[in-house]
Amino acid sequence: MSDINIKVIANKSDIVAIADAVRNKTGTTEEMTFGQIVNEINSIEAANYEYEDGLINGTITEYTNDRVESIGNYAFYNCISLTSVNFPVCTSIGGSAFYNCTSLTSVNFPVCTSIGGNAFYNCASLTSVNFPVCTTIGSSAFKFCKSLTDVDFPECTSIGENAFAQCSELTAANFPACTSIGGQAFFQCAGVVAGGLAEANFPVCTTIGGTAFGQCYNLKSANFPNCKIVSYAAFTACWSLTTINFPVCETISNYAFRSCSALTTANFPNCTKVSDYAFQSCTSLTSVSLPACTTIGAYAFLACSSLTSVYLPVCTSIGGLAFRLCDSLMSVSLPACAFIGSYAFQSCYNLVSLYLTGSSVCTLSASNAFASTPIGGYSTSAGKYGSIFVPASLLTTYQAATNWSYFADRFVIYDA
Repeated sequence: MSDINIKVIANKSDIVAIADAVRNKTGTTEEMTFGQIVNEINSIEAANYEYEDGLINGTITEYTNDRVESIGNYAFYNCISLTSVNFPVCTSIGGSAFYNCTSLTSVNFPVCTSIGGNAFYNCASLTSVNFPVCTTIGSSAFKFCKSLTDVDFPECTSIGENAFAQCSELTAANFPACTSIGGQAFFQCAGVVAGGLAEANFPVCTTIGGTAFGQCYNLKSANFPNCKIVSYAAFTACWSLTTINFPVCETISNYAFRSCSALTTANFPNCTKVSDYAFQSCTSLTSVSLPACTTIGAYAFLACSSLTSVYLPVCTSIGGLAFRLCDSLMSVSLPACAFIGSYAFQSCYNLVSLYLTGSSVCTLSASNAFASTPIGGYSTSAGKYGSIFVPASLLTTYQAATNWSYFADRFVIYDA
């Protein structure tokens, strides 16, 4: 065939069949034979925002390509008329490949293993996606896909940051092989019409990024049997969350479950550290089990107004304001505690029993730790004052100890 200048035919309809499949022309001349074009068909590449075919001009709505194995960055960027794509042999989708394809409703990538960052960003009409062999999803890959309700990734092991953030109608997410969830991956999958994401079931996930499920207001359950760290604000403001399962979790980070106002039970058998604000304002929380926890951070259970009792068998440190405004709290048992921070139990209006049964005196940072409590002189509605139970061998030591001396008349010998 004779040489044809690709720029000459770029505006003709017959270029659509080939131009979208020509790899980056870097290193080639402007004059290309059709034979040369065919030899270059291995990937879709767009070097800039002016893609050389009818897609960019809104003339193509449905597209199938059974040759391309790799889609390059920005390949279909802003192709707002495109409604469906079918790539049966494509294994890789580049960054921003379908960015802002706002009419796209159907995608088929049966052998794709990798989705680049921003690949389907703001594909606002996309309702469901199924990538049966995909293992990696890049950051913001499906962010702002506000019509997306169902995602299925049975082989995916890694979800990037913001991958499904603000997919407001997402109701079902299947990731049985995922081991890592990036920060804000499902942020604000809150539900406006469809109800939002109700279940987070990740049986092999070991890492949850910061704010990963933050503000998923309709999330009801979280199952992470292999996760060891719940990161910063991972489930903050999940107002409907009632059931959580983290049997091997060792660390609960700052704000992790803050304002999970429907949560009633927190059971973390292997957790050693609860960080600052971790359960702040979990107003329905009635039961906490932390048998291995040694450290409770500042504000950790602030305003958990339904909590009635706390038993922390190996905890050595209670941070400042940790249980402030837990106004239903009646009994606290700290047999191993070595330190209680300022205002730790302030305004626990019904705290009548504190058990400090360890073999050494616990350090009290300030007398304000029990301000506005029955232990500190504030009587309950029934006119009852509080008691501090300590071993007989430490009674006089406690009564004379710094800051504890303010409560000398509250001490009672503990009789096991």
